[in-house]
Amino acid sequence: MPYYSFVMLCYNKWNFTKQAITTLVESLSLSHKNKDIELIIVNNGSSDETKEGIEQIKKLYSNKIEVVPVHLKENMGYPVGVNMGLEHYKGEIITIVNNDLVFPENWFDGIVNTLASDPSIGVAAPFLSYGSGPEHLGVSFASLNEMRKFAKQYMEENKDKKIYSERIIGACISFKKEVLELIGGNDFWFGLGLYDDDDWSLRAGIAGYKSVITGASFVHHIGTVTLNQQSDTLASAFHANYPKFTRKWLKSGFDPAGNRKGIIQHTRYSRQEHYFPCKIDDFNEIAPSNMNDLNVNKRKMIIVADWSNDRSQWRNRLLNLNGELPVDGNNLLYLWIPKTYFLYEEIVNEVEKILDKNTFCIHYLFDEVPPIDLLQFFSKYDAFLAIEDDYVNKYFKYLLANAPLEIQ
Repeated sequence: MPYYSFVMLCYNKWNFTKQAITTLVESLSLSHKNKDIELIIVNNGSSDETKEGIEQIKKLYSNKIEVVPVHLKENMGYPVGVNMGLEHYKGEIITIVNNDLVFPENWFDGIVNTLASDPSIGVAAPFLSYGSGPEHLGVSFASLNEMRKFAKQYMEENKDKKIYSERIIGACISFKKEVLELIGGNDFWFGLGLYDDDDWSLRAGIAGYKSVITGASFVHHIGTVTLNQQSDTLASAFHANYPKFTRKWLKSGFDPAGNRKGIIQHTRYSRQEHYFPCKIDDFNEIAPSNMNDLNVNKRKMIIVADWSNDRSQWRNRLLNLNGELPVDGNNLLYLWIPKTYFLYEEIVNEVEKILDKNTFCIHYLFDEVPPIDLLQFFSKYDAFLAIEDDYVNKYFKYLLANAPLEIQ
């Protein structure tokens, strides 16, 4: 059984990924190399030489670490892509790393020592050359040798420095297995990505774990290499996800923009609310009674989308529905717009302008469905409607691939 699991998500830019993998393996001290290590590399639908490169890396390092390739057919976004990597972990300490990192020697020692120093510390992260919040040092280098020299000096001079934070960014983050077992992976409602790491950090805190940025560790972060390939969708993701994040946590009574500590201190951990499964097998099974709860005379279709993301094609999907199905009174359309994440009143007003009420009997669902109960929730319907350019819808479509309802 591996003691350390590393998960790296990549989307094209194989030259960056190869550099990250190479420096990661070379950076680990002998004490860690003597333990079993696995590197789970998630190829998030790349179209360049990434797939072939990963297979070559697997052969190259076969005597040093276990390389676990995960090749996805399409880009599933950052939060879900990471979750799909976490499906395969076997280690006691799990580390998520971006593919645009360069690792100096012994950076991981400070991380492991920090996690071992206090049972209440569940999450540890290094200082970064480029990041956000207190992790960001804002330094740049003319060469890798200059970076390595800086890293060695910085880690020596700051080995006792610790910053406790309610927010750790996802570029490079390590945590104990028990944290993952309590809160699971990323919240898939954040689609392409952004604010998923803010959300995960809050859930870790609510579960009772401290998160620490340690001066005993430094990593060079080139920065947003993957997301910049989708710059046309990045702004849309930001404008959609910040309101989701805010709405989700405002219900605690504290504003996440200014009082994340208050959210953690005054929110009781609930597995139903705060655990997001990574494996399909970790979702609750579909109860047989749900399968028999369908009205045979009515076709129940459900549509769910990243409603506030203007890149999503849900409007076109609804427009096309008017001509797809017959007007026979047997088509019931359910729109799930969970109020946890969306201003549902605005979305309902848009839908009412698009759909022909004479064709469909429209039902709106604003329920807060526990993430672990998703498969049970969807099992009540005959058909799930797919939407283009929508990462939230894409993930549900993936989950339901073997479920007893039609993907339409």
